[in-house]
Amino acid sequence: MWGQYHPVPYQSKIKETFLRIFGVALSLDQTLWWAAGAFLSYRFAQLVPPIGHDWLYSRLHQLIPFALCLYLCYAKHPKTGLPIWRYYRLLIALRFRQRCYYYRKYRTPVWDEGKR
Repeated sequence: MWGQYHPVPYQSKIKETFLRIFGVALSLDQTLWWAAGAFLSYRFAQLVPPIGHDWLYSRLHQLIPFALCLYLCYAKHPKTGLPIWRYYRLLIALRFRQRCYYYRKYRTPVWDEGKR
């Protein structure tokens, strides 16, 4: 249409930066995932004692919550392109959703052999 202006949306590949830690620029949701992973690792370290006598390898299991949060933060579902935490949240919401079933009873004709 002549005289009408239809703006094309600009899709920038630049991420927003909320926090910069050790040269890693983090957005707000990534910062929250990192903070949740650090908090859970700290609590896990308080609850589970070191396994073994070596300083590094005896505490390696305490990084599991942080690694799990980093996986949820950065991984994407290959088919949908959604962040993996959002995909799992939608999958769980779909599984436990309130369902409403509608049934309709159809009258089925009764065929009598004598009336054909």
